[in-house]
Amino acid sequence: MDTSSYTYKALQKKYVNFITPALEVTIGNTTYSSKEIPILNLEVELTADGSAGGCTFTVDSQYKAEASRWKNDFDKSVKIGAKLAVKGGYVKMEEIFYGYIDDYSFAYSGEEGPNIEITGIDGLGYLMSMREPLYAGQQKAKNIVEDILSKSVAAGYAKKAKVGMLSGFETPIIKEQIDDWSFLNLMAGRYGATLFVVDGELIFDDVVSDTKPLLKLAVGAGLRSFTKRVSLAHQVGKVEIWGRDVNQKPIKGVADAVTVGGAEGKSAAQLVSGLKSAVLREYSEYVRTQKECELMAQNRLNGIAMGLVSGEGTCIGIPEIIPGRYIEIDGLDDSTNGSYFISRVKHRFDSAGYSTTFEVKGAKTK
Repeated sequence: MDTSSYTYKALQKKYVNFITPALEVTIGNTTYSSKEIPILNLEVELTADGSAGGCTFTVDSQYKAEASRWKNDFDKSVKIGAKLAVKGGYVKMEEIFYGYIDDYSFAYSGEEGPNIEITGIDGLGYLMSMREPLYAGQQKAKNIVEDILSKSVAAGYAKKAKVGMLSGFETPIIKEQIDDWSFLNLMAGRYGATLFVVDGELIFDDVVSDTKPLLKLAVGAGLRSFTKRVSLAHQVGKVEIWGRDVNQKPIKGVADAVTVGGAEGKSAAQLVSGLKSAVLREYSEYVRTQKECELMAQNRLNGIAMGLVSGEGTCIGIPEIIPGRYIEIDGLDDSTNGSYFISRVKHRFDSAGYSTTFEVKGAKTK
């Protein structure tokens, strides 16, 4: 995962004022350039919410009607499970998607030339099919997650995996009648991690706590539009997690202070004092110690708090924008300017050019 920080001016120089968008699509071992074949309406969607990322596009004008065949045997390279990688940019390009083809269709019409519509999914999609039961026993949680993610790497649907911040829980883990992807999402919620894929790297880590901005955008400097929403829906001031220890004695963990989202701004309970008495109480079978109760309560509170602020923005196409990082918005009013966690990104190439849209969220606001 890219942990660098960029300036708009530096990217503007790198991409020569963002003139003339360009694309490269690799299917299997063959690379196709948008300069050579029409690659239409390509969209890459990346998320940092545990769901799989995807890619869709259409290839047109490659069918030779007089010979009833596709140019350069393009149709023979399109196979289910084939590697799919996309590079996008301008004079220079960066990889914006890595995964495999999970769906395609040949569309023939008497009025227009036939085309091929292709859909890809990243390495998390493969794990949705893995359903082996698992009883972890005394195996460490980090090893369990690494073993699951390595399946996608071994299959060639991801390049590598990164697993971090797994500690503090000793309860044996049981996985039964649930696929690997769903199990990893349960684990992410339990440990306060974010599960997502960027550039072929499967990531299970606490990325929300690293507030260093990826990039600053402002109106007139890349940013085309931005919307910010603040909502108290589902917000609470305190979370209590109850459980029982190994001797069946009741235990409880409490969290009443949001620890993510940076130092600026206030959480929902700080903004509305009445929310301090709004308590979410849950019982968990995944805790056996007081410390585990406290960790789970804090993770639960932080997860809820990240729903306080939401929004979306559009900007000129920038390959470096990825989910799982913070973006700084500037040039607007004081209450809107600031850093936001990027939860979803869409890179789109169409007749209008190359654009990037992004969704954001945050646990605090001014």
